[in-house]
Amino acid sequence: MTDTLTLRPYGARAVLVELPDAMSRRALTRWLDSTDHAGVSVIPAELTVLLDVSDLTIDESDAQQRLRRVTRELADLDLSALPAAEASDTRLHTIDVRYDGPDLDTVAQQLAMSTDTLIRWHTDAPWTVEFLGFMPGFGYLTRDDHVQEVARRHSPRSAIPAGSVGFAGRYSAIYPGSSPGGWQLVGHTEQRMFDLDAGGAALAPNDRVQFRPVR
Repeated sequence: MTDTLTLRPYGARAVLVELPDAMSRRALTRWLDSTDHAGVSVIPAELTVLLDVSDLTIDESDAQQRLRRVTRELADLDLSALPAAEASDTRLHTIDVRYDGPDLDTVAQQLAMSTDTLIRWHTDAPWTVEFLGFMPGFGYLTRDDHVQEVARRHSPRSAIPAGSVGFAGRYSAIYPGSSPGGWQLVGHTEQRMFDLDAGGAALAPNDRVQFRPVR
């Protein structure tokens, strides 16, 4: 992890923080979540973090003042000095998966595994939620040992059912709702990943997900 970040204005009420690598972005996200920046939303992506004052009850001058305060802190921040996450500091979600997806064999072949080995590997250690995107509650999950990219389907499906578990690139994910998509599907879970009545998204950045195979 390096100590370099770049701050860029992003409209009237936001600042985009560009990071050199995913480790830096994880560390910065944890630091922002652990410090008091009232009214400033923290929205991580792959190599960026958006700081956004989206609450319209906060007027323009107050929004600018809040952003100036946090950007001053970031300008003096040494990323390399931020501590790594401890497992005890993150939420762990156990998610039951039925591994009967239509692309299970395809993903196993791309990762040079048997289907049984793929299932064991997918469930033998927790995955980390890097960020949410694409649709509400859609968490992009990684593991340090997932280094071989999985190609997306040449022809995306017009409708993927909610709860589908899939792979694309170096990510695994769970579809929180029905959507078109080109991810390779390996299984399905009955667990709801997005529910407005229950508080919205089940996952948050830096959470961990432990998949568990069920019949």
